[in-house]
Amino acid sequence: MLRVVLPAVSLLFCVSACAPGSHENDGLSVRYGGQYYPGELLLLACPELWSESGIQVEHILFSSGAESNEALIAGTLDINCGADSRTVALFNAIPDDALIIGTVQKGDRYVTVVRSDSSYQSWSELAGQTVATRLGTGAEGVLRKYYEREGLRWEDFKYVNLKIEDMIAALERGQIQAFTAWEPTPAIAEANGIGRVLETYGDVAMAPASLHTTRDFAYRHEDAVVRFLAAHLRKAALIESDPSRAARLASEAAAGRGVAVAPDAFEHAYARIDFSIEFDDATIQAIQETARFLHEQGKIDSVPEIAWDASFLERARELVNQG
Repeated sequence: MLRVVLPAVSLLFCVSACAPGSHENDGLSVRYGGQYYPGELLLLACPELWSESGIQVEHILFSSGAESNEALIAGTLDINCGADSRTVALFNAIPDDALIIGTVQKGDRYVTVVRSDSSYQSWSELAGQTVATRLGTGAEGVLRKYYEREGLRWEDFKYVNLKIEDMIAALERGQIQAFTAWEPTPAIAEANGIGRVLETYGDVAMAPASLHTTRDFAYRHEDAVVRFLAAHLRKAALIESDPSRAARLASEAAAGRGVAVAPDAFEHAYARIDFSIEFDDATIQAIQETARFLHEQGKIDSVPEIAWDASFLERARELVNQG
C-alpha cells in the first residue's frame, strides 16, 4: 500500500471570490469528471479558480460516480471524484493504478427527508411505508450502516429505486413518505418548503467523496495535479469565508444548466457538509470501513487496498499560500 502522509501545514490565504486570475496559465490541463455536488457547481460558476491556479480544466459533470469511474478507467478522464463506495469500486477495478489525492466533501452528505407537513419523527415510525433512495449508491450503504446500528431491517420498509432528480416530486405528490439522498437535493426540498430533515448520517459514516486519479497520470503530471488541487483549496476557502456568495454563485451555475436551485438550498448544504480538501488517517479509515462493510454485505468479492499520496496536496497548499 502506498502511503505518504506529510505534516499538516496551516492554510493562510485570501480568496478573491471569482475575481480574474493573477497567474498566467502555462498550458497545463486536466480532464476532470465531477458530479452534481454543491462544491462542483461552485467550480462551474468560478472557472477563475482554475486559472488562478495556472491550470486549464475540462470540467465534466456525471450523474453518478459509476459513470465517472468508467471514464477514468477507460482513460477519457485524468481525475474524477466519487463517494466512498465508488472509491472502493475503483480500487477493486484497477487496484494497481488507482490513487487518492484529496477529498471534496465529507460528513453530513446524506440526508433523509420527509414531507414538511408529516408527523414522522424517527425511522421506526416509517416502518411499512414506501420510501426511496438510489440503490447501489453511497446513500444505500449509509442507510444499511444506520439500520444495523439502530436494529432496523431493510425489509421493514417498502423501498423504491428512484433517480435523484425524481425524489422531491415523488415526495410532494405523496408517492413516497421519505427519501434519502446526497446534497443538494435534500436542501432543495427544505428550501422549497416541501421537505424537512428526519436524519443525517455524519455520525454513522464520514462518507468522504474523494478525488481519484491514476498513479501513471499523477507521477507523470505532478505540476498539473498540484495546480488542480490548489483550485479545490481556493473553492473550499470561498465556501468557508463567504457561504452566502458561494451559494448565490452555485445557484447561478445550476440555472445555467437548466436546474432551478435557490441560493438558500446551497447555503443549507454548505453549512451541513465539510468541504475541506484535506484527508488524513480518519478519512482513509472511513473508506476502508466502507470496503469491509460492503464485503460483509456481499456487495463486493474482496476488500481492496487503498492507495493515497498526500504530497500533492501539501505542495498545493504551498502554491496557494504564495498567492
